[in-house]
Amino acid sequence: MPSSLSIELPDNEYRALMRVSNSDLTRLKEEHLGYSLGQDIPPKQFEQAKVFGRAFHQHLLEPETIGTVLAQLLPDLAPKQSDQLNTLTKQIRQDAFCRRYLRQSERERVVLFTDPTMGVDCKARLDMVYTSPKRRNALIIDIKTTSARTQAQFLESCYTYDYDRQAAFYLDSLRYADGFEWASTRQFRFVFVGVMKQPPHRLFAVEATSIPGFVDYGRKKYRFWLRKWRESVNIEQPTTNSAWLQVA
Repeated sequence: MPSSLSIELPDNEYRALMRVSNSDLTRLKEEHLGYSLGQDIPPKQFEQAKVFGRAFHQHLLEPETIGTVLAQLLPDLAPKQSDQLNTLTKQIRQDAFCRRYLRQSERERVVLFTDPTMGVDCKARLDMVYTSPKRRNALIIDIKTTSARTQAQFLESCYTYDYDRQAAFYLDSLRYADGFEWASTRQFRFVFVGVMKQPPHRLFAVEATSIPGFVDYGRKKYRFWLRKWRESVNIEQPTTNSAWLQVA
């Protein structure tokens, strides 16, 4: 396993890494609470929405791979979905802020880190991370498609869908990265950018690190579920670098 902080991995290899991701914590929460964020949506529609989200991120962040997800998983809807993908991607790329960081950031970066309170090995895949030339500042940008029609609705969705937990998890992935690449970084920022799925496809932005208590509360949430994760795999105190190895 590469020991570097940031590595590029195909999706299947990333999923195979024996580390805990924020998505794992979401699934754990759903199992414990007995519900899913998509439970009110018909299963087929919910699955299509997830596939569309994956395809959108590929289209925007890994354009060389686009076509594979839609062609393989949504062949009947591919033409219509492709048009929507092109529209949403165009909206993002026309925005000056997004265009700048799409050009300057590392995209789809895999970050390996160990949570210092739980001793659990974790992983994160960041949409975009920009680090200043002298590594004093770091900015994480996460792109969301959204049904929100106003800035207030998008902000509300950040709480509804545990984006505070995601922001804290991703920020801490840099702070506690196994490769110490951001050890000298003094300022960490996190911005969510939402693009409306329906016309007029407006963009919304929420700077998570500027909202009092947002990241701190998200950190409490992810560490609560990391503790539950350790309990679920019967790990009391990891003695090796990989919490997953304790289960094997």
